[in-house]
Amino acid sequence: MVDVSTPGDWEVDSAPGDYDDVDPDFDDDNTDFDDDEQAQDIEHAEEAKHPAYANVIEFVEGFFLDVIRRKVTDGSPLSWDARWWLYPEVVARLTALYYAYEESRASTSGLAMSSWWIQHLEPHLRVILDGDTGPMANARTDGSFSGWPRMPAEPVPSEVRDLLLNQ
Repeated sequence: MVDVSTPGDWEVDSAPGDYDDVDPDFDDDNTDFDDDEQAQDIEHAEEAKHPAYANVIEFVEGFFLDVIRRKVTDGSPLSWDARWWLYPEVVARLTALYYAYEESRASTSGLAMSSWWIQHLEPHLRVILDGDTGPMANARTDGSFSGWPRMPAEPVPSEVRDLLLNQ
């Protein structure tokens, strides 16, 4: 034993290997666990490995629409179309959110889900719901708007293409 009553003046009461106060019935090789507890732990670990949602559609319908709630009526600064699947950018962003969500959910880090909200959901949500310049800007509850046309682009000249691809 160590006497810690006076800092810096510690004394050891027993020699190394002197274990008088150790329980003689203690079996450090005992690996008997409560079977129910162990089964629950294994089940929980397996659940964490498997996705909560099989795909982006299940994620949107089973989580996103139930949890993310905003005022998105005609005339509000936010835009949302119930036909979200018509907008390629929205589908791409929701798919990215889905994969990041599943990875965060399966993480052993206690910070992973908080990071998902702050580093993934919030930036994507600002773009998706932006009523001025977002992919669903001008969306109406009557379904009369189905997205902006593709942005114009000219073909990449071959000499520029070679430079870009050979960097």
